[in-house]
Amino acid sequence: MKHTCPHCGEKTFTPLQKALCGGMSSAGKKCPSCGGRCVNGKASLLLNTILRLIAFVMIIVTYFVHTTFMQILWFGVVPLVLAFVIGFLFDMFFGKLIEAIKHE
Repeated sequence: MKHTCPHCGEKTFTPLQKALCGGMSSAGKKCPSCGGRCVNGKASLLLNTILRLIAFVMIIVTYFVHTTFMQILWFGVVPLVLAFVIGFLFDMFFGKLIEAIKHE
């Protein structure tokens, strides 16, 4: 299963390469076929922002409310890890690649 490059239209990116392309503020990854740089699009940016904001709120709530180690683990650490994993999986399989704006 390969994903399409927005520059040349060929299926050149594996899911892992696509997930590691980076966000819209990064330089992105070069397409092996045409050399154009690609990044994950606005949907990825929006999803990651929402997930990490929720995880941040959970960490703040955990700091003030929960006291035991298990409560801190379940309500502070697990949401943060889940935010990163869900965002990574979204980038691998569902998000769309776009042309990079930033050039280095």
